[in-house]
This record gives sequence, C-alpha cells and structure tokens, in this order.
Amino acid sequence: MANKDLYLKVLTRSLSEGAMRALGVDGVELEEALPTALPAGELRADTVWRMTDGKLFHLEFQTQLEPTLYRFLEYDARLVRQYDAPIRTVILYHSSVRSAPEAVDLGMIQYHVENVYLALHDGDAALGVVAAHLATDRWEASDRLRLALALCMHAQDRRALFGQTLELIAAVPTPEEADLVAAAIMALAEPMLLESEMIRLEKELKKVSKILERSEQAGIAKGRQERTGEIARAMLQAGDSIERVMTITGLSRAEVESLGSQ
Repeated sequence: MANKDLYLKVLTRSLSEGAMRALGVDGVELEEALPTALPAGELRADTVWRMTDGKLFHLEFQTQLEPTLYRFLEYDARLVRQYDAPIRTVILYHSSVRSAPEAVDLGMIQYHVENVYLALHDGDAALGVVAAHLATDRWEASDRLRLALALCMHAQDRRALFGQTLELIAAVPTPEEADLVAAAIMALAEPMLLESEMIRLEKELKKVSKILERSEQAGIAKGRQERTGEIARAMLQAGDSIERVMTITGLSRAEVESLGSQ
C-alpha cells in the first residue's frame, strides 16, 4: 500500500476498542505500532504492535495458504527476543482459503496462531449489522471492520454488496470514524480488491475522510523532495558551487553537502 506508514497510527486506533470482535478476535487493544523489520536477517513481518497490556500483537495477511507455520514461528521468535514480551499472532486469510495449520508440535516447542478466514464470513450479514446500527444512530468499533472487510467476505451478489458498501461509507457518523474505516480498507482490504473497486472506494472515501488527502499530499511532498535532491546532485556533479545549488534548490548548506558526499 502506498504511504503505508501514514496509516499506521490511524490503523492502530482502527483495530482497537474491540474492533476485531467483528472477526471473532477478542482482547486486542493496541497502543503502539512497532518496526516490522526483524533483526538478524532480511525478514519483515506485516504488522506488529505493542498492546496496552504490554504483550505484542502480530497480524499477518495471507492471500494464499501457508502450508507450515515455520515462517511465522521464526518471525515471532525474533520479535519476542527483541522486545522481551509474550506475543499473540493472528493470520488474516483472504481469497478462498478456508483452512490452514494453526499449531505445530516441535517437541519442547509448542507454537500456535489464530487463523481468521474471511471466506467463511458473510459480507451481506456484516453490512446488514452496520446498516442496522446506523439506522438507530449506533456505531461500534467492530462496525469499522465489518464495513472495511465485507467485500473480502463471502457474498451472494458482489455487485450489490459493493453498492451497499459505498452507501454505508457515506453514512459513517463522524470524520474521525471515517478516517478509521479508510485506514482499515487501505491496509487490510486493498490486497483483495480489484483495482477498479479500489478506485471507486477511494473516490468515496475522499468525500468523508481526510486521511487519503493527507496521504496524497505526503506523496507529492516526498516526490518534490526527491526531485530537488536529484537536481542538486546533478548540479554538483556539473561543477556548480554549493552556494549556487543552495540558491537554485532552496536546500540548506548541510543538505547540499550531504548530497555531495553520497
């Protein structure tokens, strides 16, 4: 997902306050997103948080069946060693995956994860709950994930489900909650949806949420910064003085000198 880091803080809140009960996962209250690059290697987990109780919460997204749990076991062993805290791992399966290993017995080592199969959840029922809540001015944290992930669940009529999703997104009660729904859709649902669906969803989300606008602005700013650095580097290579590069690009002396040393 583009600009993923921008969503992490909002996603932390989006998945808290009992939101994951919509997927049958209780007791998740997230406090702080943690780096996903793991020590002593090139491995990278999908998302990792520290929970309010001090434990770690590791959420992985799978579009295909994971035949063994060895990769996740390695992730978790490194995370536990790095943060010296117990860990809870949930595997969120998209697509048509309906069963996968949940435990591995390695003698003295007993390892297990919690699997969530979106294919076994009913998207129509999920949106039905959201619609009923909104009709009575009621909104729960779990409604965020029902709305965000309904299109990744089983549906009788996907086209109708998509239309209802757009309608309900427009009815999210507050801009803050709209941001939380947007973060959940972009972080969790995007890998499963068609590009055309994501374009329409983003268009609707921009009407009710500011997070996509902030993401675009951050992307534009980053692009401009990179282009400015390229121009400065080219000027230095062509023999221009640091002072001239500073004048043309607006960069500080330290920034120009840093580019020159790269």
